[in-house]
Amino acid sequence: MATHPVLGGPGSPPTRTPGSPGTRPPWDFGQAPMLIAWELTRACALKCRHCRATAIPARNAGELSLAEISRVLEEVADLRPHRPIMIFTGGDPTERPDLSEILARSVSLGLVTAVSPSVTPRLTDGVIAGWTRAGVHTVSISIDGPTAEVHDHFRGVPGTFEASLAAARSVVAHGLPLQVNTSVSAETPGSLESMAALVRDLGARRWELFFVIGTGRARDLPALSAEVTESALVWLARHAPTAPYRITTVAAPQFRRVREELAGPGQRPEGPAVKEGRGFAFIDHLGNVAPNGYLPLAAGNVRGEPFSAIYRESPLFRVLRDASQLRGRCGRCPFREVCGGSRARAYAVTGDILAEDPACPFRPEMAAT
Repeated sequence: MATHPVLGGPGSPPTRTPGSPGTRPPWDFGQAPMLIAWELTRACALKCRHCRATAIPARNAGELSLAEISRVLEEVADLRPHRPIMIFTGGDPTERPDLSEILARSVSLGLVTAVSPSVTPRLTDGVIAGWTRAGVHTVSISIDGPTAEVHDHFRGVPGTFEASLAAARSVVAHGLPLQVNTSVSAETPGSLESMAALVRDLGARRWELFFVIGTGRARDLPALSAEVTESALVWLARHAPTAPYRITTVAAPQFRRVREELAGPGQRPEGPAVKEGRGFAFIDHLGNVAPNGYLPLAAGNVRGEPFSAIYRESPLFRVLRDASQLRGRCGRCPFREVCGGSRARAYAVTGDILAEDPACPFRPEMAAT
């Protein structure tokens, strides 16, 4: 599942110069998310070992209809003063025969629209060309390792690596910004340098790394240790300044702390991280609204409540936006406002959404004052 395919960097929505006509106020995460990931279906032909959705081979009859999806998109488009970026994902969104209509509706409403397909025979060059004509902003392709041995092992279908490279090249050839998504697990961090070169060679605008959380099928994978996670983040922070693409992370918000520590005092990124319930929301194929696809706690359902009311008023979303509620090391951490740890990982490991992030080794008591 993609999360941040169009936020910042090349290929991002145009920004306005402060003070110029049309300048908008800073984003208020209490009023609207910056990003909405929408799981249009849970059906998918792949058998990914780390699938958070535990994807199924055929579509669920209870999926939201095109009319229901259109109604929610209209509501999202009315959010002010900012409109969220829409990321259509799955499962595999190409399993829905009405995907082109969904994307067209999103674009027609003025929403920055991205799609994150699975690489299966459904994803053809013609489909990608159609997305270009429809006005899709960005396409993200998952590549979990620099070789077929690594990637196909993760995806569960031989030949997926070569097909993914072909799909990525097709996206670039059709003039769409490409995001490459890479899962980082206990089995893969040693391949980061080779992956970085592959992402560069593919011409990607963004490289987003998903630090695997033990949800769905990933419950059977070895957990990422704090030390392995930190080592990977340090490498990424050192690589980022010279990379020809933007680097972002999912389920590792401590990347902000690592970058600041390497950059030195006074280099803290502005504003809080976009993360579970705080600038980010997830809608599943049945209409349930959760803080993140990796944090499967429903705060409401768009079939019975307005999306805006769920995001703004539900106790779950409200507590996740209040960093003062965090416990353990995350609660004492001087970076809690700009990081706050992965709430999804804390919940997966401890059952407590406010517990400290077990994949972060930072000790607040050792921080310089």
